[in-house]
Order: sequence, then structure tokens, then C-alpha cells
Amino acid sequence: MDDDGAASPVHHGGGGNIRLVCESCGYPDEYSPDDAEDGFFSCRQCSNVHTSTQATAADPDDFKEIVNRSSFRISQPAKPRTPYRTPFHAPHAPAAPAFNGFDEPSEPRDFVSGDEEAWRDPEELANRVRWRYVQGLQVILQRQLQVLVERYRVGALVCGVAGTAWVRWVAASKVFDEMWARKVLAEDEAAQRLKYSAPGGEQIPQEVKLELEDEVFLPKDRRRVEFIFLRSLRMMLPVYSTLSVCFLACHIAREAVLPADIYRWALEGKLPYVAAFTEVDKLLGTPIKHCPLNARQLFRPVRVIGIWQLEAAAASIAQRIGLQLPSVNFYAIAQRYLNKLSLPIEKILPHACRIYEWAMPAELWLSSNPARPPTQVCVMAILIVSLRLLYNINGQGIWEEICEAGRDAGGSGPDANLPPSMKPNGDTSEEFGTKELLCTLADAYDNIDVAHDYSKDLHSYLKYCKDVVFPGIACSVEEEHLIEIFQDMYKGRTGENPKAHTEEMRTTNGVNKRGRDGTFVGARCFSSAPGIQRIKSEMEDRGFCYVPPRKVLKSDGYLHYRRKTITGSLVCVGHADYYMLIRAFAKLAEVDVRIMHTSVLKLERRLAQIEQRVGKSLDALQNLPS
Repeated sequence: MDDDGAASPVHHGGGGNIRLVCESCGYPDEYSPDDAEDGFFSCRQCSNVHTSTQATAADPDDFKEIVNRSSFRISQPAKPRTPYRTPFHAPHAPAAPAFNGFDEPSEPRDFVSGDEEAWRDPEELANRVRWRYVQGLQVILQRQLQVLVERYRVGALVCGVAGTAWVRWVAASKVFDEMWARKVLAEDEAAQRLKYSAPGGEQIPQEVKLELEDEVFLPKDRRRVEFIFLRSLRMMLPVYSTLSVCFLACHIAREAVLPADIYRWALEGKLPYVAAFTEVDKLLGTPIKHCPLNARQLFRPVRVIGIWQLEAAAASIAQRIGLQLPSVNFYAIAQRYLNKLSLPIEKILPHACRIYEWAMPAELWLSSNPARPPTQVCVMAILIVSLRLLYNINGQGIWEEICEAGRDAGGSGPDANLPPSMKPNGDTSEEFGTKELLCTLADAYDNIDVAHDYSKDLHSYLKYCKDVVFPGIACSVEEEHLIEIFQDMYKGRTGENPKAHTEEMRTTNGVNKRGRDGTFVGARCFSSAPGIQRIKSEMEDRGFCYVPPRKVLKSDGYLHYRRKTITGSLVCVGHADYYMLIRAFAKLAEVDVRIMHTSVLKLERRLAQIEQRVGKSLDALQNLPS
């Protein structure tokens, strides 16, 4: 069969001539067996060697002549070999290498693919995986910043700040170190030797040394080597570092974006993170010829890190790249919290800002310690201390008076504990006082929704699983039909009695917890226990000890609480009005009430120390000799 585009010889009648078409320049020509050099034909136009066609010799002496002549022959390559390109460049087919009589391959050259060539060189394989991973993370970070600016109205300054921080973070991680691939394989070899060493003798593992010899690149399983490189990349540049850089940029740009916001948006799929790998191939192209690992294997996160870990990771990145971070934007965050709790901003915020400027606690700066509470907890503590000072919440039994007034009114609903003139929705001509404050906080506590959007109903949850949890997985026709049947059954069930279904799914703080006595906390909170008994049960479930109101007020000053040791464990002690104050802020900050209480105690100790030093300084100034 004649094919001018192929490299196989086409014989024509007479003289034994061979017609060949050059693979490089496409020039067709006829050759005789005498035109072969070293057993191969060369193009007369570009001097490219036809490696797929070789002249045969019938006389054994011809082989000796070819071997002798090859010692003095200098082969001229047609084109230099195309270097490896990043995934941002269009791939080009590499030119055929020139023939070298001293370096013959051990397998047919026609069947060697680009991936096999990269597998022979582990450094080339590591380079492909590394480039794809770093560029994919950068694309995910760009999409996250785009959503923050367009959807959540964050200033465009965060894009420039995040870009600078990301470049410095990649440089500080040393992911592009020249000896990275060799070091990773050397560490893996040392770990394997230590793992399979004899367990009888006590062996001290020696320090892993970087070997420069080619012995490091021993033949391995290809897939295992790929995932060794991927594991190292995930440790040096974790996938969640994109979220940390986003929060760090918002912190530097003085935006009122909290780590709780980043966590919630990423978990609910509003911020590209869990299913962001589906967009990488669309923007960078399919990595069939560049990276053997697909986007799901590279960029699929195992989980969404929590609020505490996210803030600690952002602080660790800033510390690694040498950034001097400011404190949090206290004014913007405090104003945002007061708005959510429906509290008077004009009265509370200036007083809180004075405490902030006076104390300046270290908890308002980001810390790389994951065990330290987030900075938003310290902001809440300053607001709580300000409210206690402004409204004199010091155990006078204000909440007990409200419950007593509600019981005398004869109501039986959830708002029965509140008198009609003190309910948040009722009209009152009185000034916003302590009772109105506690009633407003109680109503805000019930209205704060900490549940995620996908947990509202079954339809939202199934859509969330399809779009976020299991993206890119196609269902068969039978499975889709079965899903539609289940959805119709669920809609029919909820349509018959929606009120009963709502009561069934109602829990306290979105979680149905079990108390110490075995009953559910949610059941007891909505029980018919009158007045203060319900608050006592709730305080006991949260690790608090209820203290009755003070009968004899020795002083009208600020009351400092302490933790009490009961049966060998520390128990938080507090009055009901103080507990009603901190539980609303704790729920808004999405932390435990005891953590909020501990932060308040720490701030109070700091303020007391500052007052003591100021007092000593003033006494010293008064006692100076005239």
C-alpha cells in the first residue's frame, strides 16, 4: 500500500530504489541502497535521519564496513528538541532525535511516548506535577477573590494584597527548589528502609541526607512516585492555603470579614473551594500530556478547616513571609455585631472603642497558635464588658424580675417570661435600659441562625450534595428517576403537616445535644418549665453554676466572677443576667459559652492590672516633694 505521508519505504520497479518522505520537512525523494550511511538514510533537503527505515546488508562484510565508517561520522540533527512547556503554553510535538550509534535505545523508538520519557526522568515527572499543582492553586485563589469582590462587596484592594502574599508564600515554601524531587525520593527511601528494618534491635534512625548520585532514582512504581510528589506538595502548599491567603488579604485591607465567614462560605459552596477543582481544567486545559494526575486528585480537599485553624494558618503564612500585621478592624467588626444584635450603636460603640484603645489586648492580633481563640472572641469580650459597665449588669437579679413579671402576666408561650411592655417587638416609651437590653438579647439569641443553608430541607441538601460534595459524577437514568420519586414523596409528606415537621426538626443551636441526665437539651429548653427554672437547666447543661441574685448590695461597683472547683473540675459561676448577656454573643461568634466567659475574665484581669498601675503612678505623683 502506497502512502506518501508514512515513513515506511515504497518500492518501485527497477534498480531496487526506495521512495521516502522526510518526517521533518516533507521532501520526497528516491534512494538506492548505496545512499545509506550507517544503515540509515538521510534527507537531502534538511539532513534529517529516517530512523524508521534501515538498509539491510546481505554480505557479512557490509556490516564491518558500516561499523568502521560509523566511528568517523558526525550526525547533524534536523531540529533541536522542544523543551518542556508549562500548561499555559500550547503543547508541541517534539522533533525526532538524531541518530547516535553509541546510544541505542533498548526498546523500539516508534513505541516510546512522551509520558514514558518523563517516567524515565523522575525530575521531569516531578516538574510536571509541581507546575500543574501550583498553577491550579493560583487559579482557585483567583476565583475565590473574584467571588469575594463581586458577591460579598469586598474592596478590590484584596486582590493586589493577596497576589503579593501568594507569590511570597510560594517562594517561602521552597516548592521550586532545584533539589526538591531528589530530596522527596531520598526521604521516602529512608522512610521505607526504616519501616522494613529488623524490629529486634534498637536502631536510631539516621538523618536523611540528600544524595546527588543517580542511585536515588531507583526503578519504582510510577503511580506511587506520582503520589509521593503530590503528598509533598500538599504538605508544602496545602489546598486550604488559598482560603488562608484570602482571609489574610481581607485582614490587611481592613475588611470586616471574619474567619467564620470564610469557613461558612467555603463549606456551603458559595466560595469556590470544595468543588473548585472542576473549574481548573476549564481555565488551564486538560493535563493529559502534561500532568498524569487529574484535577480531582490534585485539588480535591479532604475537609474544610475550622475557624480556629483558618486564622492560625493565615498568621503562620504572614509570619513565614515576614509581614507585620495590624490588629483587627475593631470598629467595623464591633459595629457589625451590634447591628446583628439590634443594640444601640451610638451609645455602646464609643465606650467600647475607648476600652479597646486603652487596653489593646494581644488577642486582637492574629496568632499562629491553633489553640488560642479567634480574634472575634476578644472583640466580643470588649463589647460585653462595655455593656456591663453601661447598664450595670452585676447580679442584681434583673432577669429574675423579668421572669417573675412574665409569670404574673399568666402567659404560657416562649415569650411568657417577658412583660408586654418589654418585648422586643412591642412599643415602649421608656428609655433603652437594662431590662430592655436583656429582652433584646434574648430575642436576638432565638433569631440567630447558625445552621447552614443546605440543612434547611431535603431538597436543598440533595442539591448541595450534587453540586458541592459529589460534583462531576453523572447518574444513570434510573438513578435520576429514583431521586425524583424520593423528592416527590418528601414534598408530599411536608405538604400535609409542615408545622409538625418543623417541630420535629427544631433543635437548640442547630444541634440536638444530650444533657448530663440523659435527656435532650432541645427538649428541655422548649419544655413547659416556668420562669427561671429553664435558665437554670440551660446553665447546668452548658457547664455553668447558677448563682442567686445578691440580696444585700455591699457596693454598686463592677462584679468580678471567678471559676469554682466543684468535684475536681472548674465550673463557671455566674448570675442569670450575666449568662443571658454572654450566651447571645457566644452564639453569634459560634463559640462555646465557657470560652466566651474565659475571654471576658482575661480581659477583666488585664483592665484591673492597668487600673492598678495607673493608681500607683498617680499616688507616686502626689507624694513627690514640692
